[in-house]
Amino acid sequence: MNSEIDKVQKQLTLKGFRKGKVPKSIIKARYYDSIKAQALNSLVSESLANIVTEKQWYLASQAKLLNIDEGEQITFRMQFEVVPHFSVDDYTGIELFKEERLPDDYLLEQTLNDVRERNARVAEVTRAAAVDDFVTLELTVTENGKVKMHNEEVTLRIGDRSLPDEMNRALVGTHTSDKKEITVDKTTYAFTVKKIEEKVLPQINDDFAKSLHFEDTEKLKKTLMEEARKNEEKRIEAELKDSLSKILLERTKFEVPTSFVESEYKKMLQNANLPDSESNKERFWTIAENRVRLNLILDKIAEREEISINKDEIVRLVSAMGMKLNNENKQSIIGYVGSIMRREKTIDFLLKKAIISEKSRIISPKEAMNDSRSVRH
Repeated sequence: MNSEIDKVQKQLTLKGFRKGKVPKSIIKARYYDSIKAQALNSLVSESLANIVTEKQWYLASQAKLLNIDEGEQITFRMQFEVVPHFSVDDYTGIELFKEERLPDDYLLEQTLNDVRERNARVAEVTRAAAVDDFVTLELTVTENGKVKMHNEEVTLRIGDRSLPDEMNRALVGTHTSDKKEITVDKTTYAFTVKKIEEKVLPQINDDFAKSLHFEDTEKLKKTLMEEARKNEEKRIEAELKDSLSKILLERTKFEVPTSFVESEYKKMLQNANLPDSESNKERFWTIAENRVRLNLILDKIAEREEISINKDEIVRLVSAMGMKLNNENKQSIIGYVGSIMRREKTIDFLLKKAIISEKSRIISPKEAMNDSRSVRH
């Protein structure tokens, strides 16, 4: 209390007294409750900091004061999560299998198909709607008898997995001007078909190549092949990192702080623009938990191996990402980006220390596709 009164006295100005000269007895009488509350807060904060340092704990959540007892000695109870102590062993020399690169002809075919898809156009048709067609609807959605949404013109792709299965089935076979109404659980979808369009893929020829600013088809294919090889190497590297991560998770088990998992889960929902629901929690909670556990494992390895990231590297990446730094967000952004870069650097370190064997492809992608077609036929 006396310490807090001293702090107040230095700044306080009252009528009849100069700044810093208000008697302590007056300060204590007039501001007793607020000074006592601040004194208790300081005492709790200082005690918490001391015990966290003593126990070598890393807090995973904000500390919550449960109760405080002002007897002869002040005692209090707090609740908070800590990152559990765990050890990471056998993280060098991990055996991994590297998949053989996909054949060039298959990569080129897939890449050309992707380019055709990206440059496809739509054309209106008069036939019945089919899967992958685009339908423009006047749509009204009601829930429990109340209109939740009305749109005069909304375009949907038949077969889109974000739509209810009943909606996709109802759209197949419809014609322009058709009206339908379906109910899924307590939600009713009433729509009128205004237009049906199909996707038309372009032919790979010189005219198409020139439309993409290439001299001819050969130049287009050469450039796409180079990009496809680079992407294939990235894919194989990503699979190696994924295998490495799974092994680290299997070898290192510990209880992950719930507050960390909750934060990662909410971040995943936000990035996917999804609501918090029981079904989404069932889908994403375990993934979020594994991500948090892996990050903690990588942080532990980085600490042991003294892996660090130069601050200038972080600032350059932040600048390249177009993120603006100011006095309010600078430390948090640099800390967040720096932790991601440090974990990536740790994974690269582990890959260099791993024992990587080539895994031969048993069957080519084209053979697999032909086999599946022959089975269907």
